[in-house]
Amino acid sequence: MFRTFSLTVLITYFLLATACKSTYISSVSYKNTSVDEQVNNIDSNLVSIYLPYKNKLDIDMNRIISVCEIDMVKNKPESGLTNLLADLLLEEGKDKARNQSLNFVPEVSFFNYGGIRTGLQKGNITVGKAFELMPFENEMVFVQLTGAQLQQFYDLIAESGGGSVGGVRFVISNRKAKNIIVSGKPLQPENKYWMVTNDYAANGGDDFIVLRQRLDFKSTGIKIRDVIIRNFEKQHKAGLTLKENLDGRIGNE
Repeated sequence: MFRTFSLTVLITYFLLATACKSTYISSVSYKNTSVDEQVNNIDSNLVSIYLPYKNKLDIDMNRIISVCEIDMVKNKPESGLTNLLADLLLEEGKDKARNQSLNFVPEVSFFNYGGIRTGLQKGNITVGKAFELMPFENEMVFVQLTGAQLQQFYDLIAESGGGSVGGVRFVISNRKAKNIIVSGKPLQPENKYWMVTNDYAANGGDDFIVLRQRLDFKSTGIKIRDVIIRNFEKQHKAGLTLKENLDGRIGNE
């Protein structure tokens, strides 16, 4: 279903295979050459190999996968975009856990703020826009934490002023997370909770070292970007649009 990454690899392979020749280089010069159907015959053999894959890639990248009702940008303590991404990650994480018959279902989600590289503009959303939104090759993973560890984690979110979280509500008070509610119930320090996030955060990225101290870990092997594309397409096929959902999940005291 998601051919874009493999096409990119294939194009790169052909470019490298064509370019690799065992010759001695005494000097180097540079020239910019436009690669399109009107290109001159400087390297017509290379272009003839490249263009079919470029055209397929263009078609895939321009494929419409959703429609956004309004412009959405990331913001803190919460925003329509950060809430949207955290909620879809939690939804897809739950589906994945059920489909794989895992012995748990994630209750909370986290989408690292710095990983959200652009906003969503009102109108049609394409595969290419999903790549702009999430250009990294991060994968969806599950981590199990104690309630006490979740408290530490949300304290870090509170200290940074907010973020992209799902399945939880709390208030920022003196740069700490207060009145934390998970799945409609107060956070219990001794309980165990599963979070769905990305492997970058799970491995301590953005100083979230507490996620490396987890009780358990499960990898899905699925790219976060593919999760976004699949969810957008699913909603689109159901006739649903992307809406801003500001529900007060993170507030300031």
